[in-house]
Amino acid sequence: MKWLFLFVVLLNAAFLSWHSFVQDKPEKAKESIYGPPVSEKIHLLTESLAVTEQDYNTGMVSSESIEDALSKVIDEATGDQPELFCPRLETERQEDIKQVSQVLKDFGWPYQEREVTGKRAKFWLYIAAPETPAIAERIVKELASKSIDSFVINRAEMKNRISLGLYSSKERAEQAKLRIQNLSGYRVDVYEHMRNVPLRQIDIEEPIDEKDWEQFVSRFDLTKMMIKLEKNPC
Repeated sequence: MKWLFLFVVLLNAAFLSWHSFVQDKPEKAKESIYGPPVSEKIHLLTESLAVTEQDYNTGMVSSESIEDALSKVIDEATGDQPELFCPRLETERQEDIKQVSQVLKDFGWPYQEREVTGKRAKFWLYIAAPETPAIAERIVKELASKSIDSFVINRAEMKNRISLGLYSSKERAEQAKLRIQNLSGYRVDVYEHMRNVPLRQIDIEEPIDEKDWEQFVSRFDLTKMMIKLEKNPC
């Protein structure tokens, strides 16, 4: 009986020892079936960056080179296009308007014409008032004999002055002044002032480049015309 009891005790001790050994045995770590792509390199925080300063500068230079090339192409394309403008012509003389209208028709350019009022410089030629109205009348007769048109002014502030005409061009006024002085022997004065006058404006409605504009203007003798030319943006 004593031996049976001892056998049971030893059997229990053996079972406990085996169970404890099984619990303490570590499990084999399972390998992950996932992995990074073969072509992708993973960098740890402690590792230095793979992109060097030289690589960065090379990339910047390449980017700047592309931008410079694109900018150059844009500049060249812009430079090849002629500058366009929509001219305006302005004159107060009917004969100038007729001439401009005819040339515009020859070129086939559409235009719009309108009447406006504006100030223009005028140049009045006159001989200073003599001492008496009788002397003024005598001077007018002398001038008429030399084919010079004139008349005596009767207004108070200009009484007895002898008017010789009104000119729109300073150059023409000076030429007339010298001619009358040489023919008559009297001193001629020029009074420049501004006057409101009716004007005709002609707006060309088609964009024009410099080459076409020069060809158009070459059709006129600007020295004989009272015309104002403007190259306005369209």
